[in-house]
Amino acid sequence: MEAREEQLAHLDRLAQALDPDAFTAEVVRAISRPYLKVANARTPTLNEQIHCRQASDGSWVFQWPWKKPIGPVDDLETVAGKIAEVLRPVVGEA
Repeated sequence: MEAREEQLAHLDRLAQALDPDAFTAEVVRAISRPYLKVANARTPTLNEQIHCRQASDGSWVFQWPWKKPIGPVDDLETVAGKIAEVLRPVVGEA
């Protein structure tokens, strides 16, 4: 499998792992760098781009746009949980 195809496959898997009642998720197949656009379904202004890249050891990881790793592609539950935490609305703050 080509690197770009593998990258897109990982992004697709993550999109499917996110709770569809809580989030919208769309793989954006940008030519230069594909990403997953994730938004809070109830508060769409809470959104983020999730990237997937190959680490120096050959493994694949999801990362934030600022290049901080979220987690490995084989731990979708943890990655989805971290995304949910970042995109949750803060209740009770003005």
